[in-house]
Amino acid sequence: MSAIGVYICHCGHNIAGVLDVEALRERVCDVVDVAVVKTHVFCCSEPGQKEIQEDIANHGLERVLVAACSPRLHEVTFRRTIAHAGLNPYLLEMANIREQCSWVHRGPEALEKALDLILMGVARLSRLIPLSDREVPVTRRGLVIGGGVGGMSAALELADCGIPVILVEKSERLGGHAARWRISPPETDPLSCFVRPLITRSLCHPRIRVLEGCTVEDVRGYVGHFTVSLRKTDGMERFTEDVGAIVVATGFEPYEPHVSRYPFVVLPHVLTSVQLEEMFSAKARDSGVLPSALQGVRSVAFLQCVGSRLEDEYPHCSRICCAVTLKQALALRALGLEVRVFHRDIRLYDKSQEEALYGLARRSGVLFHRGTVTAVEPHVSGRLLVAWHDEFLGEDFRVPVDRLVCAVGLRPRSDAESLRTTLRLASSPDGFLLESHPKLHPLESAVEGVFLGGSCQGPKDVRETVAASMGAAAKAYELLCQDVLRLDGMIAVIDQDRCIGCGVCATECPYQAVSLQEDAQGNLKAFVETAACKGCGVCAGACPSEAADHLGYSTEALKAVVDAALAHNPEEKILALCCHWCAYAGADAAGVSRLPYPANVRIVRVPCSGRVSVSLVLHAFAQGAGRVVVAGCHPPGDCHYISGNLRFESRIPRIRKALAKKGYDPNRFVCQWISATEGPQFQQLIRRLAEEMAFDVTDSHHQATESGTAPIEATGQENTH
Repeated sequence: MSAIGVYICHCGHNIAGVLDVEALRERVCDVVDVAVVKTHVFCCSEPGQKEIQEDIANHGLERVLVAACSPRLHEVTFRRTIAHAGLNPYLLEMANIREQCSWVHRGPEALEKALDLILMGVARLSRLIPLSDREVPVTRRGLVIGGGVGGMSAALELADCGIPVILVEKSERLGGHAARWRISPPETDPLSCFVRPLITRSLCHPRIRVLEGCTVEDVRGYVGHFTVSLRKTDGMERFTEDVGAIVVATGFEPYEPHVSRYPFVVLPHVLTSVQLEEMFSAKARDSGVLPSALQGVRSVAFLQCVGSRLEDEYPHCSRICCAVTLKQALALRALGLEVRVFHRDIRLYDKSQEEALYGLARRSGVLFHRGTVTAVEPHVSGRLLVAWHDEFLGEDFRVPVDRLVCAVGLRPRSDAESLRTTLRLASSPDGFLLESHPKLHPLESAVEGVFLGGSCQGPKDVRETVAASMGAAAKAYELLCQDVLRLDGMIAVIDQDRCIGCGVCATECPYQAVSLQEDAQGNLKAFVETAACKGCGVCAGACPSEAADHLGYSTEALKAVVDAALAHNPEEKILALCCHWCAYAGADAAGVSRLPYPANVRIVRVPCSGRVSVSLVLHAFAQGAGRVVVAGCHPPGDCHYISGNLRFESRIPRIRKALAKKGYDPNRFVCQWISATEGPQFQQLIRRLAEEMAFDVTDSHHQATESGTAPIEATGQENTH
């Protein structure tokens, strides 16, 4: 074993108030052969870090383990510490004896668990290899896809920061839907007055190259250097451009009502809110006269939530429909028409203007009916007859109107799936593009270097669209202002000798960072595009031949950690393989909240639940684990690696089948989704599993007493005793 230094932190009384730190140090010296074992009041303090650096120099330490707080808190700190002393920063391990030990346990069991955590850390640390950060040159040019309000705002933000930008718009002109919106709230300029200056600035900006009537055909490469294939919509011209970052601001499409769900849309006097907008020309709006298409109309009704809040199709609110209806209703009232609004409820998201619009609409005489429209039929008079059930009165009513306006919601663009596939992006079940993480990374996609702006993520009003797009541009600038990107060295690797070319890793990879290529002998082999790899380990968890591995969480290292965790009384222990981003953080949250749970759990940190393979679970049971739990992020959208949790979930049937085949009870294996804030759920999970194990032991002894034989635990191997 190479020269390892172990440093046990008192953390004031946070650790030393529960654990006898000196006794723990002596136990470590007795059971593991390392060069240095020391304690310090605060290892993260300047004196603590200095002592580690001095020992590296004086004792020739090659690896360092710090037993202290959670690695989520100070792993970066100690990596920097050992790097300044000349060690490779990746030759560091942390044993979490605070959040996952001293803050949740008491007595001798706490000391035993702390010792196990240190031994588990030494087992992994001794198998780590020196790694280097990846360096990726940056092409200092950006691509913005979409020439609407969001796309132009993003392009102008980047260009004003000195970054050359290519702005691609599929249609023949910039502006998007906002350029065609004619109706404005009272005493407010229409959106077109805001959009026209954006168009002019975009077309005239010296650092923006506008490509109208152009689409993205293909994107290859990785963060910092993408090669984008573009095609004119007429198909006559194709060309490529190199960019360092991409902002997607493709917007939305208004919902087109389906006859199968809304049979009345075929009636001649039924129109959508989009069609009503287009009826109002600038001349009609300014002169205060009805559009020609509405001449002779005396009454108009609006039907809300058309295409939105449909449980079986699109359950979400489209956010802007109510506000659009209010401004349209006020415009019609100003022209002397009777206006009714049939709604389930009115939802307004702006804290000032839109609430004011609602009050103004009521005062101006707009009639609001809360309930359900049950039928729309043609009337003998040539008008429409609207039947509805009033929720407040509990009665049915019928009223004739001249026009019915369907307030349609927002949907993903019809070409969104094609672009999503081209860019290798994730989408939510409703079809909108999915961000990397809704809280931590709301503007980044799961593909590094590709950012999301505006309504391509979901319904937004203009203010939210502009804010999100400018935020995405700022994220892109943060990348593009660098000459070289430094990326983490913990990535996937393929053993070409063991690779059988099955392609499972390429299929499973959420980032398409793995591809099948022919080697020198003409055999198909998997290769990793290192710049695109995120280090989730999903490929290593899926590989049937174990040719795919992870440079930071290798199969050998993980099995060694499992062996150390289960070295003593394994049948009494719960082995928890926890995702670093959510479940491991959830266990930390239980510690922060001082939520006690049984001390017989041993937590193994993995980058993602998708890193856990069938063979790793079987190995844990072969070592005698009482229970094995794999805990990860809530599916589908919380996974830090897009779909790593879903990849593992798909393996569960195979795991259970393999356990049964080996003679283990599949019920001893558990999969649980736990977020970073769900400390109580982690506590409840461990308590439940501990109770099940205690019941199993009691029941086993009871059966043995009745039969007069000692119980034999199934291990998958023949019992020779």
